[in-house]
Amino acid sequence: MFGQSPKPPAGLIKYFGLTDWWLRTFTEEERKRIVSTFQPLGASPDSLVVGDITQASGTPAGLLSALAGWFRKREDKSIAFRIIEKAEELAPQADVLDRHFLYQAKIQTYYPFRDEHDIALRRAIEACEQQIKMSSEAAAAFREKYPGELPAHVGYQQLAIIREKQGDFESAINLSQKACEEGWSGDWKNRIERCKKKAAKQATTSY
Repeated sequence: MFGQSPKPPAGLIKYFGLTDWWLRTFTEEERKRIVSTFQPLGASPDSLVVGDITQASGTPAGLLSALAGWFRKREDKSIAFRIIEKAEELAPQADVLDRHFLYQAKIQTYYPFRDEHDIALRRAIEACEQQIKMSSEAAAAFREKYPGELPAHVGYQQLAIIREKQGDFESAINLSQKACEEGWSGDWKNRIERCKKKAAKQATTSY
């Protein structure tokens, strides 16, 4: 599609069975940019496409979720969108925490462009709802693997922010209460109190 028989990659792309997608989805220039930009700590600088990898932790969806995080600049958003779309396609084969972080990556990929593209806000909200839907399952997995306090939950946080900005204070309160009850870290009580005050003010001014 983008030229004559590009060289098949090795590295993580080959290991996770992403070769066809990699060659079909990106131009040669984009592939070079992705390789040069993705520089995770402790990995070789071209680990995506170089090296005979025989063992690696994680799942394809987990790799792509992490990869998308390197492409959140405005000029890279098209690359990030395509990476997230593929990660979602692979989500059913991912474990609980990889799916949790996939939806977090999806939120963080689309929400910054909410004012530029209507679909970006819709996709961000969709991702919040996807992450929230599996929040109990994710909480159990976190507690089993990382005993102690749960981390922040981006889906609950971002959707509560969106609903508060939209003036839907009841939804923002309900989201915050549920997140707090499940034990996710966050400034939930202050948000609940703030939204209750805004809801009361909204009710008095509507008469």
